[in-house]
Amino acid sequence: MDKNFGRLPPLNALRGFEAAARLGSFSRAAEEQNMTQSAISHQVKSLEEFFGQPLFSRVGRSVELTDAGGDFLETARRTLEHLARGTRRMDAYLKPGQVVVATSPAFAGKWLIPRYEQMRRDIPLIEPWIYATNEQADSEYAELEIGIWRGHGDWPGLKTVKLFDDWITPLCAPGLLQGAGPNGAPADLSGLPLLHDEVREDWHDWFRLSGVERQDASAGYNFSDSGLLLDCAVAGHGAALGSLALADHHLEDGSLIRLFPTALKTEEAYYAVCVEEYLRRAEVRILWDWLIGQAETFRVHAYAGLSPLGEHGGSG
Repeated sequence: MDKNFGRLPPLNALRGFEAAARLGSFSRAAEEQNMTQSAISHQVKSLEEFFGQPLFSRVGRSVELTDAGGDFLETARRTLEHLARGTRRMDAYLKPGQVVVATSPAFAGKWLIPRYEQMRRDIPLIEPWIYATNEQADSEYAELEIGIWRGHGDWPGLKTVKLFDDWITPLCAPGLLQGAGPNGAPADLSGLPLLHDEVREDWHDWFRLSGVERQDASAGYNFSDSGLLLDCAVAGHGAALGSLALADHHLEDGSLIRLFPTALKTEEAYYAVCVEEYLRRAEVRILWDWLIGQAETFRVHAYAGLSPLGEHGGSG
């Protein structure tokens, strides 16, 4: 044993100990771990002999942690979590080009996937594995290497690079206009059904900053996912207060149009996040740098000449 690690308990006993502590039973722990009850008892006994004190109190057919056992349980769980994370990461070496990227379904579908062809041309050896989720998991313990998250940029312990601000503006399918044209007045929205997502800034903010009163600003279809909001707008079901970033390819192909030159900057922006040590792996660094470069290209292209609306002004 490397003496730099100091005095260590028998590591093969940690799983049995953790299971018994979590389940409150040696027999149930044995069943879960596919072991005999005597094997679980032996693992716990080896730990108790190592520490020179009991870790469990036997109460009838169940067991309860002693104070010392409760203290060591946290250490055991963290150790097992680190080992599990390290074991999962070994899979990357079976497929060297794979990099796990976690982001929202909306960002994955509307911003990342339309850039896959460019990605294949620029970095053909990289094969991203997209984990689509709205949860911003703890990257140090989750099975992911790069996150693209929407927020305020305050994720302690993570390397964080701002990709771009998020600007929203009324968008709709061309066939929905019926007389009201692009670059009209905000009042032209009065005849259009409104679509809503869960971004903090909403239609009430838009109308207030535009100096327009609309009593039914909350009416219309609601979506928890901004990508579905845009899909509904493309289908012609209403006007969406949509993200210019997520709607980029729809604006390019003409399936959505901007109704006004003005846009409202949201409080939250898009960031690339990563545990800094992960960037030592060449594939992660290559994709990280490519994403940042693509964000810069997008920002210059999509936000050029943007006209801020009201008090939320500023450049992207």
